Amino acid sequence: MVILFRIDDRLIHAQVVVGWGRELRPDRIVLADDVVSSTGWERDLYTAAACPDLTATVLSEREAVEQIAAGVFDSERIFLIVRGPREALRMLDMGLSAEEINVGGLHPRAGRRMITENVHADDAERAVLREIVKKGIALESRALPGDRRTTINSKVV
Repeated sequence: MVILFRIDDRLIHAQVVVGWGRELRPDRIVLADDVVSSTGWERDLYTAAACPDLTATVLSEREAVEQIAAGVFDSERIFLIVRGPREALRMLDMGLSAEEINVGGLHPRAGRRMITENVHADDAERAVLREIVKKGIALESRALPGDRRTTINSKVV
């Protein structure tokens, strides 16, 4: 069961493992990323970033959707992480079901404008976020579970 679906361009890092991990107590982090899943050293780096009592699995976007749909993780509490809005939308288009997505970290870079303190998006990313909203999915922004919950659906238009 997916307990949190998060967009975070830093993928697995301390905020994810310690901040969200302690609050949510997932059994497994599933990092769905086509690039990381196809690069051995990157895959090893991200799986090692999880603490010893938390399993991290790196899969391609398609593998993640297929394994979730097939019930591979049904007995576990899953924290699903993707790099950006495009990856999230592709997975939704492949059949992944979600009522809400945590947009936890899209950091400043050239061309991005601030939506919230932790979420910056360029025009193309905003368009993708709008497509996610059109699917009836709530986009909420919080870097950490104790932060104020902000729904950003109306801010991406």
